Amino acid sequence: MVEYTRMKTLIVLTAIAGSGKSTWANDYASKHENVHIVSSDEIRIEVTGRYQDLDHEKEVWKRYWQYLVKYFDTDDDVTVIADSTAITNRKRLRFAPKIKNIDKKILVIIRKPLDVILKQNKMRRPDKIVPEKAIYYMVKHWQEPDWRCRRVFDEIIDVTMPTETAK
Repeated sequence: MVEYTRMKTLIVLTAIAGSGKSTWANDYASKHENVHIVSSDEIRIEVTGRYQDLDHEKEVWKRYWQYLVKYFDTDDDVTVIADSTAITNRKRLRFAPKIKNIDKKILVIIRKPLDVILKQNKMRRPDKIVPEKAIYYMVKHWQEPDWRCRRVFDEIIDVTMPTETAK
């Protein structure tokens, strides 16, 4: 008989806004058991009622970390997906010291060409459109995972998202 190993897995998504992080997370969750997605956008809706309201970021991020910790504290066999842009190595590395007792840490890099991101961004619901200025800011400040990320994360997965949206 094969013995099943219970495991706590953290998946940190990193990508430019509009690249398909939430799409990837929802697809993953639909194919795996006991997966929780902690999305900064969804928490922003919870706190402010709007995706683009950045006036209460301190509360948004406080809840974000609370939810991440809660899922790991209440279940020994769980995967938690941290859905936020995390475009810099500093932001990716902040997960390691804040969340204890994780068996596996995975960094998933979501890639999509900028022209496709900009085109698809315009096709989003009006309340989910990311200001182009913010997208260009993220592109300018994007960092590839460095040696520190490679040391902290057990696995780094590079995903190229489809370049066309479903019609």
